[in-house]
Amino acid sequence: MNGPLLLVAAALAALTPNARKGDPFAADTWRATPAQFEGKPVKTAVLGLEEPGLVASDAPVAAVRILSGNEKDEAGGAIIVLLPPAKFQAFVANFSARQLGSNRGGFGALSKAKVVAGTFVTVNGEGALLYELDAKAAKELAKPSELLAAQLRTADPTRPGWTRKEFNLAKLGALGAPETTREWERLQALLLAKAGKDKSQRRKASELIAAAKAGEPTRIDDEAAKVEWVLVWR
Repeated sequence: MNGPLLLVAAALAALTPNARKGDPFAADTWRATPAQFEGKPVKTAVLGLEEPGLVASDAPVAAVRILSGNEKDEAGGAIIVLLPPAKFQAFVANFSARQLGSNRGGFGALSKAKVVAGTFVTVNGEGALLYELDAKAAKELAKPSELLAAQLRTADPTRPGWTRKEFNLAKLGALGAPETTREWERLQALLLAKAGKDKSQRRKASELIAAAKAGEPTRIDDEAAKVEWVLVWR
């Protein structure tokens, strides 16, 4: 599933100058000298995120591929971040946006990439960045690329001929965002119609938002448009 995050990451990779070899902020440097960085704390600027997909309820960890770099916006290679599933939504939301800082010239604000700190480890031959995960437990995991591939498969529609779309509740009502209040009300009506007279299946808007924030996406089927909507918080 190709989304806006993937397009942004690809554009950044094409336009961003490369970090010098040996830059400690670059993922390529960690992989090139694993003896120096294996199991050690590292940090890098997040210049972009690729499409993360959706985390299954029984997934042992979540995976997000980032474009690493230094604070000069020089790219240092892509790497997969492994993190607890409960942290997935907040991580994607936080690192999808750049950090605003003061402009010394006095004209507006400057933006810079946010920095993530973690532990560099090699999992089944693939270098990865652990975020709030224990390095010993990570050794029992599948390859990071396989974990990410599973998330992308989860994001595919489950019914042939249908399309899966995300409704980002974090952007509800934001200027220019497709997540309008009217569309949100329509999706809730679809969910209510599906529940019918079964009150146990009815969910309040606050419950749906809380579930999305907790990384528990809710699926809403739009039979007329053949669209599987997934409520997320990013």
